[in-house]
Amino acid sequence: MNKTINLVFALLISTLGFAQHEGHQMAEAKIDPALTAYYKVKNALVDSDAKTAATEAKRLATLLKKSEKTIGSDAYRAANAMSASTDIAAQRAQLGSLTEGVYRAVKKAKPENTVYYAYCPMANNNKGGYWLSEKKEIANPYYGSKMLKCGSVKETL
Repeated sequence: MNKTINLVFALLISTLGFAQHEGHQMAEAKIDPALTAYYKVKNALVDSDAKTAATEAKRLATLLKKSEKTIGSDAYRAANAMSASTDIAAQRAQLGSLTEGVYRAVKKAKPENTVYYAYCPMANNNKGGYWLSEKKEIANPYYGSKMLKCGSVKETL
């Protein structure tokens, strides 16, 4: 009887551990496509390419709509607004809201690759602005080539 109880207990513990591992993998799988799409938008802003930023933001908005509960409706609205504009300044104005939602999701999901959380103190009329990057080297999406290296990595995820 004691062996049976121990066996049932061991099976229960291993099943719970497997379920937790499965849930973690699901969270990773959900954030990585959105994060990749986010990088495409961010990189278009770095290049000051409003047309590509709009196209990539539309793709990102589609992904965010599906994961609005995990990433947040503000991020979806920001991506949607970026996709509807070909004005680089208007697109850059949405980057903070977009970044905030994706950042929170990245913190919870633990993506496959390293993510860098960068900050420029001069963005948004000296109020500052954050963005996520796949590279440690600073490439500022708020200013593009005007101030490409302005900023620093604040956190590595």
